[in-house]
Amino acid sequence: MEPVFSFPFQPYAIQEKFMKELYITIDKQRLGIFESPTGTGKSLSICCGALQWLKNSKQEVKQDLENTIKQLKDDISNSAGTDDWLQEEYEKIKKNQTLISLQSKLDRIKKKEEDFKDLKIRVAKQKSNINNKPLDKYFHKVEKKEDKENILDDSEREEDIDLILDEYEEKGNDSDQEEEVEDNDDEVTKIYISSRTHSQLSQFIGEIKRTEFKDDIRLVTLASRQHYCINSEVNKLKNVNLINERCLDMQKSKTKSTSVGEEGKVLKKTKTKSCAACPYYNQANITKLKERMLVDILDMEDLVKCGKELKACPYYSSRMALDEAEVVLISHAGIVSSGARSGISLKLKENVLILDEAHGLTAALENAHSAPVSAKQLSSVKTFLQFYINKYRARLSSKNLLSLNQMSFVITKLLGIIKPTPQEKKEETKIYTLEDFVIKAEIDHMNLRPLVEFCRNTRLAPKLHGFSMRYSQQTLEDEMKKTVVNKKSSFQSFLSNISKKKDEAPPPEIVPDVKPALQVPTETSAGSGLYAVLDFLEMLCDRSENGRVLAQIGDDQKGQLKYLLLNPAEHFAEVVKQCRSVIVAGGTMEPISEFKSLLTSNSDKNDTVNVVRCEHVVSADNVLGICLSRGPSSVALNFSYENRMSNELVDEIGRILRNLCGIIPGGIVCFLPSYSYEQRVYEHLKSNNVIEIISKKKCVFREPKSASEVDQVLNKFASAVRNKDGARNGALLFSVVGGKLSEGLNFR
Repeated sequence: MEPVFSFPFQPYAIQEKFMKELYITIDKQRLGIFESPTGTGKSLSICCGALQWLKNSKQEVKQDLENTIKQLKDDISNSAGTDDWLQEEYEKIKKNQTLISLQSKLDRIKKKEEDFKDLKIRVAKQKSNINNKPLDKYFHKVEKKEDKENILDDSEREEDIDLILDEYEEKGNDSDQEEEVEDNDDEVTKIYISSRTHSQLSQFIGEIKRTEFKDDIRLVTLASRQHYCINSEVNKLKNVNLINERCLDMQKSKTKSTSVGEEGKVLKKTKTKSCAACPYYNQANITKLKERMLVDILDMEDLVKCGKELKACPYYSSRMALDEAEVVLISHAGIVSSGARSGISLKLKENVLILDEAHGLTAALENAHSAPVSAKQLSSVKTFLQFYINKYRARLSSKNLLSLNQMSFVITKLLGIIKPTPQEKKEETKIYTLEDFVIKAEIDHMNLRPLVEFCRNTRLAPKLHGFSMRYSQQTLEDEMKKTVVNKKSSFQSFLSNISKKKDEAPPPEIVPDVKPALQVPTETSAGSGLYAVLDFLEMLCDRSENGRVLAQIGDDQKGQLKYLLLNPAEHFAEVVKQCRSVIVAGGTMEPISEFKSLLTSNSDKNDTVNVVRCEHVVSADNVLGICLSRGPSSVALNFSYENRMSNELVDEIGRILRNLCGIIPGGIVCFLPSYSYEQRVYEHLKSNNVIEIISKKKCVFREPKSASEVDQVLNKFASAVRNKDGARNGALLFSVVGGKLSEGLNFR
């Protein structure tokens, strides 16, 4: 029987086709490639098709259970006597056991439905009872309190208790940790909807709110602490790794501990600096926010606002809601990275994954498996790590000191690769295989994995970040001057003692070989730099055949090392293998062969890819497509990479735009291939007064690089198009293909 789809309005034929094919692909556990042009209601079609399958699937499971239970009861009651009474009794016991198991499963399903109804009533009461006091006063108090707690006494500053590494013990293979979690039959079937940006995920929420499913669906949007943290002391750190560490720090109860030797003697007392607990990590409030999230469909902004109202952490509320959610919205980055998936305990097994805006999937895979580290970051980490070792040498265990020195050695060698030698060009790019790179860097004799684990487990990065923030460049220079003076004075006293014995002229003054910290890049955090280094070293540890290292030789501004994975598809195969069904969708899915190979790489579903192409809902009569091969002055429009920068070609672009702006009323959007090329074209046209001439006819706007300014520019552009002002009859917007203004949702 064909499914009937609930749509907010009468769907177009292509929307019917899209939903039907999507439903069949999911139902038959196949892979799908869906192409539907921008403006054809793709997001709404995905929501209606997938949610209809989810609704029908739940009903079928329940109905099948009821039918099977009824059949078993009839079989047990109507079992006729046979000669083999033993076999008959065995069959009866077996059927009773199956009946009990199925009845228990059905009862749990019904209980979940009842619990959800009760949850709706409870949340409705909570919303009506919310205390509507202004929040500003509360936040002011919290921030003031946190500031006081973070002020260090002089004695604490001298001891630097919080910056010293704890004793590191290597963990063996713990059998308890290796136990796999048993599969739970009662797991909620989930539909994961993934897109390139969070604004596109918010669009899905808007579409779901238009459907009839909005009252019965449990939905959660997953995002990092960087997006969800409402604690000003934490989110001001900006770097996502430092935010994660600081957040986890605030959850741990820190107590004084002592390390005891084999004979029971106290060897060393270790003090720890107490860390202020996060006021939003409150289990009762987090549970309330989780319940609100499961009942009301909230996007990221709504969730953060609601978290502030309830004084509850949105990040942990969304994590808590994950198990009970039926629809999970997540960015491509959260899906393609195995580390991100395990970090939030994402369960893909036997669930449905729909990847919208799939043209960005390959880039997301590449970003997830590439690790860039700049010369500036390496220099910062090297300098602060050396000062850290020198300052706390006497207070660190010998094992920790050895590991820190090894890390300093590795970083020095990495920096040596990208610093130009007199024989090399000042700017040059080289590509190495992993084996060649470690030999070139002279770190092939080192076992890097234990070193990376040491840095992760001792939480060296946040401690180094705290150290670099506490001891500024000037402080470090003062420390070095003291060291130099002390060494000089001790050396001179030694010389004076010798001169008493031998009446000889003292040798010339020897200056100790100490490098001053004059080149410390203060704007680069040593902590965030170390995270980049560790990510790079972890990639080296994998020793993938498809891995390469790109070394860009140059100074601190241009020098860079970057790990590249030539075939990231092999990591996506794990995702495809786990899921019940994987759908990739987008406005343009060419080349189809690329997406087919991505889905079927190392997959046992080679022959099950369903390719669906939809035409546009706008008829061909209403679209005028013109391709120009030459401009007004017959200059060939050859935009190859070698030719696009020529003044002659950019002048021709100016003539075309002048002519079009003179005759086309309303809005014009000019898309260019990159931000750098947009800058080049705009600056050239401005210097030749073309922009000034166009401005007499149309307001000129440019796509902003900052995401926060996008809405403002779009609103001004739309307003200029709507409100004609004298001789001006619209607006011109310079935009970038694949940038912030190239999605369907921008120009609806």
